[in-house]
Amino acid sequence: MNWQGYRNFAIVLTFLDCGLRVGELKDLAINDVNLIRGTLEVMGKGSRQRQVYFGRRLSRILKEWIAQRTLSLSGEAFFCDPQGYELSRHQIHHMIYRLAKRSGITGVRCSPHTLRHTFATQFIRNGGDPFSLQRLLGHSDISTTMIYVHMAGTALREAHAKASPVDRLLEG
Repeated sequence: MNWQGYRNFAIVLTFLDCGLRVGELKDLAINDVNLIRGTLEVMGKGSRQRQVYFGRRLSRILKEWIAQRTLSLSGEAFFCDPQGYELSRHQIHHMIYRLAKRSGITGVRCSPHTLRHTFATQFIRNGGDPFSLQRLLGHSDISTTMIYVHMAGTALREAHAKASPVDRLLEG
């Protein structure tokens, strides 16, 4: 994978593992990433700083990205263009769109915010609690976060309907 491809790979996985807003990802600086603690320091809406965690696998990918990124660049932007300049929101949106199209994802919206929704929904489906999710997403009001709980609950209801042990046991 080339330099730009690896950067894009790291960006998509960062969105999926951390649930960042596009502006939060765009504004990440090298000093905001702590591989030892597995944290990102992000500036969210309303100029509120928060700590976001990431998993072991993303940690390895970010470590590799840092090694590739720093070979020839001296800028502070963590995710940057080949000249070391910060990516714009438009560049990030366009990159996600291109990757989705190239992957055959059509007919559905695919954007950085879609990846944020995916993070939140999967966090709840995988057993995360709404209050932790609220802090990770940087929501000031729990009612905003509860949308994801409802969305995940709908999916769980559908999954149970398909796999209900009693329904299967008493079928026909």
